[in-house]
Amino acid sequence: MQIRDRVPVANSTLNTLIMELGSECQTVTTLIHQLQSPHLSARQQAEILAELLAAVIHLNVHCGEDFQTLIAEEMEELPDDDEQE
Repeated sequence: MQIRDRVPVANSTLNTLIMELGSECQTVTTLIHQLQSPHLSARQQAEILAELLAAVIHLNVHCGEDFQTLIAEEMEELPDDDEQE
């Protein structure tokens, strides 16, 4: 999967936040795949879990009210499908 530098939103701050969210989600996915390895030592498992915890905390902070507001504002700016016909 290839990540682009932009997503089709007008707000540049929202664009940056969405790109960062995508990157962090890829990190979480990678860590989950690493945890599925059947031959992890306890130390490796602890390191992966620590990284996963940090990523999840970052996602929780990242997806807060300000981010949600920016998404809602972007949605409000979109034309209604009914208006395009």
